[in-house]
Amino acid sequence: MFKKLLGRIKNPGIKLMVERIQAEEKQVKKVFIITLFGSVLGAFVPLMYGKIIRMAGDKVSSVEYIILFVLMWLTVDQVRNWTTRYSDRQGVYTSWNVDYNLFMDSLAHLIRLPMSYLSEQRLGKTVQRVERGADSLGRMIRDVLFSLVPHFLSLAFYFAFMFWIQWQLGVLVFMTVVLYAVAMTSSNKKIVALNRENRKTWEAAWGHMWDVTSNIKAVKANTNEEFEIKRIRDNFDKCYSKEKEAQDLRNRIQAFEHFIFGGGSVITIALGALMLRWEMIDAGGLFSFLGYIQLAYTPFSRLAHNWRFVLETLVIEERVAKFLEEKEEDYESGEEAQVVGDVEFCDVSFKYGESGNEIFRNINLTIGEGETVAIVGESGVGKTTLIDLISRYHEPTGGRITIGGVDIRCWKRESLRSQIAIVPQDVSLLNDTIKLNIAYGDIGKISDEALIEDAAKASYAHNFIIGERFVNGYNQVVGERGVKLSAGQKQRVAIARALLRNPKILILDEATSALDSESEMYVQQALEVLIKSRTTLIIAHRLSTIKKADKIIVMHDGGIAEIGKHEELMARNGIYKKLVDLQSFQE
Repeated sequence: MFKKLLGRIKNPGIKLMVERIQAEEKQVKKVFIITLFGSVLGAFVPLMYGKIIRMAGDKVSSVEYIILFVLMWLTVDQVRNWTTRYSDRQGVYTSWNVDYNLFMDSLAHLIRLPMSYLSEQRLGKTVQRVERGADSLGRMIRDVLFSLVPHFLSLAFYFAFMFWIQWQLGVLVFMTVVLYAVAMTSSNKKIVALNRENRKTWEAAWGHMWDVTSNIKAVKANTNEEFEIKRIRDNFDKCYSKEKEAQDLRNRIQAFEHFIFGGGSVITIALGALMLRWEMIDAGGLFSFLGYIQLAYTPFSRLAHNWRFVLETLVIEERVAKFLEEKEEDYESGEEAQVVGDVEFCDVSFKYGESGNEIFRNINLTIGEGETVAIVGESGVGKTTLIDLISRYHEPTGGRITIGGVDIRCWKRESLRSQIAIVPQDVSLLNDTIKLNIAYGDIGKISDEALIEDAAKASYAHNFIIGERFVNGYNQVVGERGVKLSAGQKQRVAIARALLRNPKILILDEATSALDSESEMYVQQALEVLIKSRTTLIIAHRLSTIKKADKIIVMHDGGIAEIGKHEELMARNGIYKKLVDLQSFQE
């Protein structure tokens, strides 16, 4: 049923909703059948109390016969109430499943997306989008799918009985319902367009707030609390202003829709009263007909109450569907990586996006196995981007990168990255234990406490971990982004993580540039242990730390300007010497 429906749907939001409901198809069908049975059974209730009224007025029917019909009415009503309660209960469970699965799948998708996407997005905006999408879809299933759809399916029975009782009144009710449906659908375009605009505004506001809260230390350090509070207030004021505009439109539309239903009901009841006087219908038939009017109008009035939510959910799911269409990184294609041999850049060029400026072009470079190579240059020249290509966070727009003569694109990303370790300048630790943060380099070794402790000792981190300050030792929680640790301590934890990973290629993003003298001494000693027998790439900002490098690469103006050892480059009196002299002057 759902597969045929999916093939015909073009709207991505509706398609996403159907796909997610399809995952619960068995439960949905079961609940639908029971709820539809209850709705159809309820269609006989107005006939029963109409019959009771008719028997009570004819002075012929016995009291026992009337009591029998009352008991039948009571039985049918109780069965219908049971189906309603069952539908409500199962609707809640099903909506929870859909909500949870969509949210978890979206978060997993977010984590699997390439850095080219993640680096350009406000992640707070994205997370808010998927959280809102999951919650809205769950509510849609609970409050609309299970509560309203079965009633709409049973409308045919209601109208059949109305036409059977008094066809002229049935035509009037049918015309009212059609007019109401036309009014609702004709207003869709304006409301959907307004909701799309509102969603973008809300996501932008949440994205900015996420930026502020995740950089709260910088906000306070620069005394910009009031500035950011004003910006947050202005953003959310804009959101609520647009919501008010949308609500004003909905109020006008709802007023017109209520006029249709109210006017139709008054005219139908008035005409029914006249027909009773003209003996075109008896009292029992009129009461039954009024009951069917209530049954026919109820799902529409409830839909009107939820109409804003239905259209808003449609817009939200469109945006979630668009996010889910983003292409994930392919971790599985290719062979297992054999990281042995020289790293070679062959005519490598790179730019961000189709229309972006070229960061560098025609890079040709060989990094010998086991060499320590430093890459220097002005800010923005592409040092980090060049190194990121080795881990395949981005793909070259021209040329290729090989290790041991094999194009790295032939290998699985996961396999390649498992043999590379990075010690960044700004270490981000998880708000978890020191033990987990060290084991994060090879999470499969988290239960091997001896290995974790050995890595900590080799990185000169063991002593501060078991010191007086950290009463829980390796089980000490480090706080948000490692706030309970000093810069030097965070660096040593990052080095321990890299040691535990035991990589073939090591990438150091100037791990000592922001440390005091004592911390720098410990970190340098730890790095010497880490660098041994590994191909090491150093992204250098402090040029005094790379004098021992086997090779120094000087990047300038989109290419490699100079290559050599420290002494050789100083003797050439070129770009490298100018950088060294400038830094020496600044220090």
